[in-house]
Amino acid sequence: MLKEIASLFSHKEKKQNVEEIRIENDVDIKPTPTINPKPRICCIDIEQKDIDCLKQSGLNIESTGTLGTKVKVPNKTVGNNIEVLPNHELPNNLHEYDITILDLNNETLKEYVEAEHTRISHTGMSGISLLSIYPETVFNPRPFGSYILRNELDKLEDKKHLIICFATKKYDVDYQPIKIETNRYDSNKVFKHNIFDFQSWSPLADSKEGTEVSVCVKNEELNNCLNKYINEITYSQTFYHPTNYDNGKDTPMSEYVPLMRNMSNDIVSMMILDGNKTIFHFPQVEDKGKFLKEFLIQVAPSLFEDLFPYSTAFKWKNDDNYWLPQHKILLTEKELLETGYKQKITEKHQEIEDNKQKYSFLHDMLTESGDKLVKAIIIFLNWLEFDNVRDVDAGKNEDAILEEDIQIELDDGLLVIECKGIGGTSKDSECSQVYKIKNRRCKERGKFDVYALYIVNHQRFLPPLNRKNPPFTEHQIQDAKHDERGLVTTWQLFNLYHNIENGILSKEEARKLLLEYGLVKFKPQNRTYIDEPKEIFGDGEVCIVNIENIELSVGDTLFVEKNDKFEKVIIEDIQLNGKSIEKANKGELGLKLNKAIKKKSKLYKKRV
Repeated sequence: MLKEIASLFSHKEKKQNVEEIRIENDVDIKPTPTINPKPRICCIDIEQKDIDCLKQSGLNIESTGTLGTKVKVPNKTVGNNIEVLPNHELPNNLHEYDITILDLNNETLKEYVEAEHTRISHTGMSGISLLSIYPETVFNPRPFGSYILRNELDKLEDKKHLIICFATKKYDVDYQPIKIETNRYDSNKVFKHNIFDFQSWSPLADSKEGTEVSVCVKNEELNNCLNKYINEITYSQTFYHPTNYDNGKDTPMSEYVPLMRNMSNDIVSMMILDGNKTIFHFPQVEDKGKFLKEFLIQVAPSLFEDLFPYSTAFKWKNDDNYWLPQHKILLTEKELLETGYKQKITEKHQEIEDNKQKYSFLHDMLTESGDKLVKAIIIFLNWLEFDNVRDVDAGKNEDAILEEDIQIELDDGLLVIECKGIGGTSKDSECSQVYKIKNRRCKERGKFDVYALYIVNHQRFLPPLNRKNPPFTEHQIQDAKHDERGLVTTWQLFNLYHNIENGILSKEEARKLLLEYGLVKFKPQNRTYIDEPKEIFGDGEVCIVNIENIELSVGDTLFVEKNDKFEKVIIEDIQLNGKSIEKANKGELGLKLNKAIKKKSKLYKKRV
C-alpha cells in the first residue's frame, strides 16, 4: 500500500511540474510543445541537450551550425605541410533569423581525413584552401568561421537581431591560403582572424580566469536572472567600457552596458548595441539550456518586444481590464484610419489597373506582332491626331491578298504603312516591301503623292534596351533614302509618346517627321546648338559652357541630348566671372539648372 501511495504521489508531482508523464509500461513520454513561429533562432556550437531544452520550451530552433571543429593534423616533419579546408557550417539564410546563439568555447577535436580536405573531392563550405605547417599538430579553423559568420550577419542590414554569445578567452590564428599549381603549393599572403571576429569590433580587455562575479546591471528582470546563475559561471575574458571625450572628460558610451564584474571590478559580461544588432557577451554558464530558457522566456521579451510577438509573459496587459488611459480612443481612431487606408488602397489599385488598360497599346507595340501590333500602332497614330487612319486588312477574309497594313489620307497625299513584329532584325526584302506598295498606289492614283513607312517591332522577345537600336544596316538606310520611304521602330514610337507628353516635341512636329525618308529621328525642331559642358558640378545641376553669338537668359528652356534621348531643363541662374547676371551672349558661363545632367550631354536652345 505504501508503494502504491508513493507511486501516485510521484505521478502527481510530475504532472504538476509538466516535465513528463509515466505510463504503465514505464516509458517516459514528453509532451509535445507548441512551437511559436517567432523568434526564429539559430544555435551555433550549442550542445544538443541544451537545444532540446529550448525546443521543449516552445522556442523555434530552426537551424544549427558550427564555427568549425579543430583538426588533428599529421605534420610530422619539416616541409610536411598539409592542405586543410575550413569546416564551418552556417545556414545560408542566417539573415532571415531573429536570434543567433553561439558558444565560442568548443574544444572538440577530430582526426584528419585526407578526403575531407581535398578540394577536388570535397568542395567544403568556402572556396579557400589553407595550409597547416610543421610543427603545428592541431589546426583551428574556428576564428576563420567566426569571420565568415560576421559576413552573414552583415547581410541583416536594417533587420533587428539578437546575438547571445558565451565568451571564451580571446585568441588569434594565422591562416595561410594556398593554391595548387602542378602538384606543388604556392604560398600567398598570411591573414589573421580572432575568435571574436563575428562582431566587427569588440572591446576586449585582458584574458583573466575566475568564478567570483557580481551582477551590476540595473534592469531588474535581467539582474534577477543573472543572479540565479551566479554560482554556475566561469569567465576567461574581460572587456573594457569604451568612452567618448566630452566637455573635457571621458564619458562611458551608452551603447555598451556592463552586466557583470569580477572581484577586481573588471567587466566579464556586457551588452552591446551595434546598430540593428544587440549583442550579449555572457561568461560560460554550466547549464546553458536552463539559463537560455529563462533568459529568452522571462527576460528578453520585455527588452525586445518586436522579436517576441508570441510571448505570453505579460499578455494580461492587453486585456481591456488593464488598458491605459486614452487607449480605447486611440484604438478606435486607428481602426478608422485602417478602414480608410484600405479603401484608398483598393481605389488606387483600380486606378493602376485602369491606367494599364488605357495605355496597354504602348506595351503592345513593344511585344506583339500581326493584327495586335497593327491595332496598337493605329491607336498610337490616332493619339498622334492623324485623321482618316484606316486598317486596310480589317474585314478581309483569309484568302484575300494582303497589302499595306495601314493607310492614312493626308492633306497632300496618302501615307501607306507596313508593320512587322519579328524575333530578329529586318531583311532587306522586309524593309523594301512597302516601296512596292507605294509604287502600286501611285499608279492607282495617277500621281506621285504617296508616302511610305516601314514600322518594325524588332527582337520583340528582348527588353527594348537590350535590342539592337537602330536595327537597320547602313545599306538599308541608304536604300530607304533613295526610294523615298521611312524606317522607324516601335521603341522609337514608345519614346516619342513620352517626349511629346514632356513637351520635347509637338504632335504636329512628330507627324511631319514620320513622312521623312531613311531612318526617322524624333529630335526637337528649331533648336540651336549651345555647347557640350566642359565641367559639371553640384551633382549635375551646375555646368560650365562657352557661348558665342547666342543669347541665354535666366528662365530659358534648354534641350539636353544624351544617347539620342532628350529632356528639358530650365536655367535658374547664370554666372559670369563669379557674379550672377540675367542674360549673356558671349563668354564662359556657369549655368545653374533645375535638374541634373550627365557628362557628355549636349545643350540646345529652342528657337522661338
